[in-house]
Amino acid sequence: MQYVRSITGVLSDHLGWHRARLKFMARFTAGLLQLQTANLWKIAVSLKAGVQDESNHRRIQRFLSDYDLDFTALGSLLVKLLPQTPPYVAVVDRTEWHFGETPVNILMVGIAHRGIAFPVAWTVLPKGGSSRASDQIEVLERFLAVVDASSIEALVADREFISIDWIQCLQEKEIPFAVRLRSDRHIGLSPEGPSLPARMFARRCSVGQEERLEDWNYLSGANGKQAEVDILVRRIAAGGKDSEEDSFLILAIWKIDSSKATSLYRQRWEIETMFAALKSRGYRLEQTHLTEPDRIQRLIGLLSVAFAWTHIVGERRAEREGLPPKKAHGRRERSLFRYGMDRLQSILTTPERQPQAFFACLTGLRSPTAFLSRT
Repeated sequence: MQYVRSITGVLSDHLGWHRARLKFMARFTAGLLQLQTANLWKIAVSLKAGVQDESNHRRIQRFLSDYDLDFTALGSLLVKLLPQTPPYVAVVDRTEWHFGETPVNILMVGIAHRGIAFPVAWTVLPKGGSSRASDQIEVLERFLAVVDASSIEALVADREFISIDWIQCLQEKEIPFAVRLRSDRHIGLSPEGPSLPARMFARRCSVGQEERLEDWNYLSGANGKQAEVDILVRRIAAGGKDSEEDSFLILAIWKIDSSKATSLYRQRWEIETMFAALKSRGYRLEQTHLTEPDRIQRLIGLLSVAFAWTHIVGERRAEREGLPPKKAHGRRERSLFRYGMDRLQSILTTPERQPQAFFACLTGLRSPTAFLSRT
């Protein structure tokens, strides 16, 4: 496959792993970008010319099952590829799908960037359903192994991430946060005082109005645990009784200016956009048909490097050629991620070599800041 040696060289500069592993990683990345699918059999066909498909598939499976991948080094590379300087908005969320009756459940922390999150740390949960506080704290520790807590402007999360253990962990690590609460979550005047459901305060707001509660600052949890936070309530829709839960935005915030909390929280959606890029709108992650957590975790590592490179190329393309055109509904016909993926696919699938275009894109993988600062 063309260009594999060059990709291997750049990965070697970043990671310093065994060259055979890096060469496999380069081949896999090139195949992923050519085919735009994470189906392992399809990638095996393109992995190495002159080798039987079954042998290539076994090579992929050996990497995913046996290689002791250094996720800290990989996370450090992903942060280095992020064309942005601190402070960061960290986003935590979970995505899940089923292969047959087996759930595949991924918990991830990323960094918000230009409408999409860059993946940094993740874990694959052994069963379906909501994550536990211990899972959330574990993936946060992986994130903090490569991103200093002092460089985080805010961590934002949805209503799954509301346990007192999780909230207290963020406070102990001095991480500012804006976490959405369910409308029935009770908040209190004091540790032992009366409490009321948060929706009681949000109901008094008109649509579009928000209010920071002055005295109701205590969240209660299991076993009598409590956390002191600020509460911001906002009515986002008129809503009826049946849709009350989604009529309010209720945030537990800590060490965040309340006037900025809502705009910071809106960036939570960027991790959903990233999940879509890894799945239906990009690499079709569900098509792997893998269910083993360890293998999926390694596969996400491969996809994450390709994702970062793809988005960087998309940003550079937008700088040089302009943003993708808008459709009638006002949205761009392609995201920056898709803009970059289409460019890399075109280069890698064209029969005639395009060394100038390829090596220009490779500069983005080698040094994204320099790549994007070029005129």
